Amino acid sequence: MRNARLRAICFDMDGTLFNSFSVSYDAIREGFEAFWREIGENGPVPQWSSVRRLIGLPSHEFYPAVLPDSHHSHWKRLHRLVGSAERRRLGAGRGRTFDGVHDTLGELKERGYTLGCLSNASKRYFDAVLDSCDLRKYFSLFRHIGEDPTATKSQVLREWSDEFGGKEGIIYVGDRGGDVEAAREAGVRVVAVTWGYGSPEELARADAVINRMADLIGIVESMDRAV
Repeated sequence: MRNARLRAICFDMDGTLFNSFSVSYDAIREGFEAFWREIGENGPVPQWSSVRRLIGLPSHEFYPAVLPDSHHSHWKRLHRLVGSAERRRLGAGRGRTFDGVHDTLGELKERGYTLGCLSNASKRYFDAVLDSCDLRKYFSLFRHIGEDPTATKSQVLREWSDEFGGKEGIIYVGDRGGDVEAAREAGVRVVAVTWGYGSPEELARADAVINRMADLIGIVESMDRAV
């Protein structure tokens, strides 16, 4: 008989575990300035308010979206420049996780749950965040899909649920409406966090919403009992 016990807790990265504002705000400004210099134009640098609403999209969607329509085809150049600026800041120790992230991940791992990290980030950014913020040690599952236009979070969550005894075997934790919808499409339960980039309207369809990372422990206990 299939064991329906909750076995894996999987997390989005930016806005959930990692406070990307700590490096991305300055990196995007620097990357745009370098981009316009490289192509010999005097173009705009977007306001953070415009960028913020797009955070969470895969790289191949995010970078065209922040560029003027006439420059969409140059998104890989901008990606390279912003990515380089982000990694320099991460390497200098400027990256920050949200309060309670390390303690909560450590507690969940100690309790025997398998932990996964599933992000729309590119590989180099994903690896740089995990390593610079000392997050890699908590996770057994990793997937970054920002550079693969054929991959989706819902697809990965379905694959992972198959590994852990079915849809009751995992939950996904994220901060955007896209995270909630991906989990819904995969048929797995989802916990939304309020400290990231999502609005209350985006998170309304989550199975639970938390205001502190430490609150996840109680939610996991409840969901584990429920199955």
